Amino acid sequence: MKRGLFFILLAVMLLFGASQTAQAAVATIDLQTESDTVRVGDEFEVTLLITAEPAEDETTQTAVIGDFEAYLLYNADIMDFVTAPSCITGGAGMLRIADMGAQASYGSRKYVIRFQAIDRGMAEISLDSRPLVYIYGMGDAMSVSSNVLNLTVDAAENASDNANLSALRVNPGKISPTFATTVREYEVSVPYETEMIVVSALTEDENAVVGVNGSTGLKVGRNTVVITVTAENGTEKRYYLYVTREEKQAEPTKPPEEPKKEYEYEAGIHATEDDGRIVISFAGNYTVSGEQGSYIAPTGYEETVLYIDGIRIKAYAKRDVPESDFFVLVLEDESGNSGYYRYDRTEQTLQRYDEEKIEIKQIVEEDNSALYEALDEYKSHQVLLLFLLAMFIALSVLLLLILVKVYRQEEQGDDEP
Repeated sequence: MKRGLFFILLAVMLLFGASQTAQAAVATIDLQTESDTVRVGDEFEVTLLITAEPAEDETTQTAVIGDFEAYLLYNADIMDFVTAPSCITGGAGMLRIADMGAQASYGSRKYVIRFQAIDRGMAEISLDSRPLVYIYGMGDAMSVSSNVLNLTVDAAENASDNANLSALRVNPGKISPTFATTVREYEVSVPYETEMIVVSALTEDENAVVGVNGSTGLKVGRNTVVITVTAENGTEKRYYLYVTREEKQAEPTKPPEEPKKEYEYEAGIHATEDDGRIVISFAGNYTVSGEQGSYIAPTGYEETVLYIDGIRIKAYAKRDVPESDFFVLVLEDESGNSGYYRYDRTEQTLQRYDEEKIEIKQIVEEDNSALYEALDEYKSHQVLLLFLLAMFIALSVLLLLILVKVYRQEEQGDDEP
């Protein structure tokens, strides 16, 4: 029985506490201006008014306003913060209100914040979701509600209404007809490869603003690009550009090449290879001679390798001149005559080479074994002769020494008494 009574008393206390909490003082924050319409350049005041009322069955003491904390939000691209009481700081779209240690305010309190309108448009001023209004001397927060203030900012009274263009250009292409301020519609054609057109539009009034819509993602066929000019006072004027993107062109087919006629040659020097036979074309056909082994390098030249049209050809180049443009080739003309030809790779010319005397190797087809044997025998005799010559010189020196010794002995004998 006692335990049941305890729980009943506890429930009553909780209900009483909840009732007391629910009956806390209520604060209302009202954002106000003298007019909901201002002009660009004008300064205007926003009043933040706090009013508080005690809850039912509460004394007016619970409705005394003490400290206040909140964040005020506004459109920074339309209005600028100018001034406010020292407890309000910030800018760039948000002001912090921190009125701590404030004197008691019975029933209401207000803050005046000054702004300047800087651009046309709709402006909204509001408090963040949790402004805090404290009961003076108690530290408890009141229940708070607030409104949103909407302002319309119009153009300045002397703002220009000029929404004309002074020039219009596009890239790529050229508009038709020629631009004139009073003409609102133009045509331009662009190649199939064009998916975006660049529009350059200049206004007559420097304070007017240009907007372009539809200049990207061009489809094949006709596209509409809208150029909107907004004057300083908000007046709008539209120009229309009709862009025709051409169809994709089919790849042109190459006409078949006509076969070259006999004795018809391309300019310059060219080389072809067929079954190991290399033919050089230059005002005629020349075959790289199969008798190259019968020729030696011209005076002042040395053997090298030359590439014509990617084909490797034996040639002779100037000795000690690595970057020379001149080469000597051994070629055979269409009549079957072989000889030296001078090739100029810079001028792409080919001509007979007769500047220096060329010695031709004599190729002997018969068996030369007897000649080789005679040469070997000659070499053997030559070694023997050299040996005999050395022996002769040694004997001559020995004989000379003996003669000198005998001569000295005879002289000594003649000197004795």
